[in-house]
Amino acid sequence: MAAKARLEALEAKLQALYAKGGEKNEYVGGFGGGHLHAESFEAVQAHEEERRRLAAEVKEARAEMKRERASLKERAAGTHDAGVWTSSLLRGDERFTSTDGELERDLAQATYGLVSAADFRQKKEEVEAAHAQREEAAAAALELKRAAEAAERKERKKQKRKAQASKLSFEDEDGDG
Repeated sequence: MAAKARLEALEAKLQALYAKGGEKNEYVGGFGGGHLHAESFEAVQAHEEERRRLAAEVKEARAEMKRERASLKERAAGTHDAGVWTSSLLRGDERFTSTDGELERDLAQATYGLVSAADFRQKKEEVEAAHAQREEAAAAALELKRAAEAAERKERKKQKRKAQASKLSFEDEDGDG
């Protein structure tokens, strides 16, 4: 919301500049619009330059605020999507699981009881290899999922553009040519 605060400050400065210049929207000699009442032509030029600069800053701040608002709407739409809620429910509490402890736990289960040093090394290598395969499979599945999601987003965007383009019609609806 920094853009909103910046915009409000700039608009206040611009209004103060209008008040300082004593601009009035009156009809004078065939020219309408705000005419500046000042002591000299140079003062009018300096005031007009400052007004133009502030007006350009206000315009940029409005565009920045519009971009910020659009990004917030996009983010909000993504979080309120039913698919996002469903997938987070199905994932469960994966945020709280530890992969480091999983390897140690599996190794402890595989070597339960009294085992020789050679058997322990062999089991350790097997468990580590199994974990490495699982991690590779999970990484590959995640990559495939991301690619599928990207393709789906791209297709949705394409369909949205297509639907928007079909709404725009320059043909005469009456058919009168």
